[in-house]
Amino acid sequence: MYGYVLSGRAALQVVVDEWIDEYKKDREKAVVDLIQFFVQCCGCKGKLSQIMFANQDKVKSIRKLTESFDEESGEYPLIQGGPLFKKFKSNLLEFIERLIRGCKHNIIYDEYMMDNVISWLLALSDSQVRAFRHTCTLIGMTLVTSLIDIAKMVQMDLENTERQLETELKKGQAKRAFAKVERLQSKQKELRSHLDGFLTDFMSQIFSGLFVHRYRDCRAEIRSICIQELGHWMKHLPSHFLKDQYLKYVGWTLHDRHAEVRLKSVLALQGLYMIEDFAQQLELFTARFKNRIVEMVHDKEENVAVQAVKLISFMLNSFDVLENADCEVVYQLVFANNRNISHAAGEFLHKKLLTEDLEEVLKEHRAQRHTRKIREPHIILKELLRFFLENEVSEHGAYMVDSLWETVEVLRDWKSMTELLLSEELGELALNDEEEGALIEIMTCAIKRELNTKERRQLDADRNSLTKHFIAELPELLGKFSTDEQKIVSLVEIPQYFHLEVYVEHRLNKFLELLLKYLHDIVGKHSDADVLRNCAFTYRYFIDNELSIQTTAAVAFRQLIDELVSSFHSLITDGLESENEQGEFKLLVAMKRLYAFYQAHDITDLADIEKDVSAIITKANQQQINDDITATAVMLMQVILSWALYRTNPSEPSKSELKKLRKSVVQLIQQCDELIQFGVASVQKEAFITVCDMLIIFAPQLKQNANYSSLIVVPDKSVQIRLRDYVMTTVFAEEDPQQFQEDEEDEAKTEVLIEKRRVLASFGKLIAFNIIEMRLAAPIFAQYVKSYQDYGDIVKQMMSKARELNRTKCMRTQLLSLEQLFEELRDQNEGRIDRSSEEWTKIKDLAHRFALMAGVDNYKSRQAVVTFHREGIIYCLLRNGPPDGSPPSNIVFFDILAETTFKLMDIDKKGPKGLLAFLEEQLMKEGEIPEDEIEWGPLRTYRTALVGSMSEPYMYYGKRKMVGSPMRVVEVKRPRDDYVIDNWQASGSGNYVQ
Repeated sequence: MYGYVLSGRAALQVVVDEWIDEYKKDREKAVVDLIQFFVQCCGCKGKLSQIMFANQDKVKSIRKLTESFDEESGEYPLIQGGPLFKKFKSNLLEFIERLIRGCKHNIIYDEYMMDNVISWLLALSDSQVRAFRHTCTLIGMTLVTSLIDIAKMVQMDLENTERQLETELKKGQAKRAFAKVERLQSKQKELRSHLDGFLTDFMSQIFSGLFVHRYRDCRAEIRSICIQELGHWMKHLPSHFLKDQYLKYVGWTLHDRHAEVRLKSVLALQGLYMIEDFAQQLELFTARFKNRIVEMVHDKEENVAVQAVKLISFMLNSFDVLENADCEVVYQLVFANNRNISHAAGEFLHKKLLTEDLEEVLKEHRAQRHTRKIREPHIILKELLRFFLENEVSEHGAYMVDSLWETVEVLRDWKSMTELLLSEELGELALNDEEEGALIEIMTCAIKRELNTKERRQLDADRNSLTKHFIAELPELLGKFSTDEQKIVSLVEIPQYFHLEVYVEHRLNKFLELLLKYLHDIVGKHSDADVLRNCAFTYRYFIDNELSIQTTAAVAFRQLIDELVSSFHSLITDGLESENEQGEFKLLVAMKRLYAFYQAHDITDLADIEKDVSAIITKANQQQINDDITATAVMLMQVILSWALYRTNPSEPSKSELKKLRKSVVQLIQQCDELIQFGVASVQKEAFITVCDMLIIFAPQLKQNANYSSLIVVPDKSVQIRLRDYVMTTVFAEEDPQQFQEDEEDEAKTEVLIEKRRVLASFGKLIAFNIIEMRLAAPIFAQYVKSYQDYGDIVKQMMSKARELNRTKCMRTQLLSLEQLFEELRDQNEGRIDRSSEEWTKIKDLAHRFALMAGVDNYKSRQAVVTFHREGIIYCLLRNGPPDGSPPSNIVFFDILAETTFKLMDIDKKGPKGLLAFLEEQLMKEGEIPEDEIEWGPLRTYRTALVGSMSEPYMYYGKRKMVGSPMRVVEVKRPRDDYVIDNWQASGSGNYVQ
């Protein structure tokens, strides 16, 4: 049987029929064969004899079978991989189901077959051997599931028989068929005996003898099987299993420490809560475990959290048990970063808040037919805005839109949204200023989501529909909100998603001209960078096409740029006078507008401002002018020079243009270098980022095109050091506790952190592109552990890119960073190192992390790691003078090196040219080393890490003796698998919520 089930070559029904025929001939032999089949399914090669089968002491028989296991591999059919075992589990379950179905009429009621099978399954499932427990638990649980199917059929036959009997008994004496009545009564008695006597007894035996022990097995996969099957039993035979005495086991395993088991528990409950008829039976369970279910929406495992949210959604069907506080917990997940969790929370929000809670309001609205201006989508949108604003996450509209996209159709209703924004006849549904801003944000996010990740045909249809609506409505929206910065920043972005052919096909040029007019006015009214940038890219979208509307847009664009340039030139003189604040502000606004349009367009032909901008920067280095003007001038000059490089002809560039461009680039870098040294903080930051960007744009990579070789700019050593020092003083300096006001502390800290990360990332690019010397990054690498929470990802990526460039240089830089930390700590402690201090532990942890970053392939990092240790050994033994018997001042650094020896290959440790030999060669200069002096302890620790143990007491090299303390090496054997969780309470108190 095992061979057929394993290979699946023969039809399983044939195998079952053959076994039934054999059982009818010799039931003892057939049952022995079946038990032997179970044993083989466990991966045991032992043979179950009839003597062992007849032995009442099953534990002794199982112990004898255990001796035939292949203990070295630890594998058995249920967990083995490969094509041979791919379908083993499904074949085994199908065989059990077919076997019970084939025996349903007589054999399972003969008080022999089932009694023996169950007793052996219970004994095998209680074994210390995992294979026996796992396999026989699966078989036992499947056996109950199959018995439930039989019980349901018997129940159906019993109900039919009772119905026929009742019909016959209602007949009069003359018409009643007494023989039929007797037959029906006999059948009723037999069926009731089968159901209440045998089947229920079988299921109870397996539950009490197998499930009660295995649901708390130490193996998560065994616990999962138990809970999964229990959920199936309760759903398909609720009359027997849907009771508190069984439900409590599912509730207890909601606290299981393994996500797999918690997931099965939640899925089991989903199958119950989705059936409204089970409400009464689940009432007590819900009251007891509702809080735990709500907690699980924050489970650290994604699948568990998603299914927990879905379970709570099922509880809404007919279980009025969720309080507002419970719902609020789920509502917040609409804004979660994990899309699966947020989508599940979005379904719950739609079902509870936007459907059930609004039902009465919608019914009342339907009854008031006279309010034709107000439609149902208006009401739903109003409620959605209320929820959005109450949760105070106004910058996360995209999260909410994405979460609700599949369930809330009103998010695609552009007409209803614009009606709410423009109509003056909505009465109590009229929006206030805050709601208008929120709706515009949601509408813009919905437009982006509508046009995201779709097939081309559907995308074109959606863009056409969106464009046809907003072509006429958007100018009116721009006119109404033109002075409101927060609202207009989103509205001016909408045209970038238009299908511009609609303007041409439907002859809607008047709306285009109106839109361009409002864009022109908006640029003239605002100085916010985001508003100006969106306007600039909207102009670009209308210009970069071959449609007839391009001419209209280009004319409007040229007119706007001419006005901006003219304004800039007229304001330069007054704006640079420190006493003229109004003139400074106007010049700053003009420069911001030009910078925004330079980001989207090459407007050099329309705006000849390079000399003027360069003059502003030069003047900023000579005398004090407005800091914001200086910072904006630096950014503007960078983008001007970037466009200048873009305009050159790669195949035949003009030499005069290249010479002029390089001169301008070098001049800008020199100017920014001076600003970094002497400017205020805001100017320093922009100057630093500009230098980094210019060095990357004009990096040695340009030599890939020989014509651009003359443009390459390489910073000298002093510039590199100043860039590094700026990062250290700006990013990693201690913060002033009184820097922020209490009411704005969190928001201000976040903004400062973002800017610091921007600075660090800019420097990281210089390392990644090999523009500055890698060793200069050592102080930054040293901050990896200390600043891990804020900058760990950037520093790690920096080191990763450095390793890709040169593994050996990278590890030398890491060694240098450890040496610098070591010397800094030693100086702080007046030349001594407390090896038990927290600071010392952090340095050792950093060394360990550096070693881990070398990669999993030790062959690739072999040379780099060896170099790391060789130079580390030299550093540890470094002296200022000849040996005097005392340990070198850096001797403690051996403790740090010892943290990285696990990355060394054995041949590099103990080979003829290995590190151990190198260490002994260096120690020859030290003479004889005292055996018991504590000061030399780090050396002995490091040598022990290289040797692998301290069992070699003496090694002689010339006149020097190296002493190691003998240590007994004990072989540790793995303890036997304890198959029951010690002292584990079924109700559990573990919290697996992140």
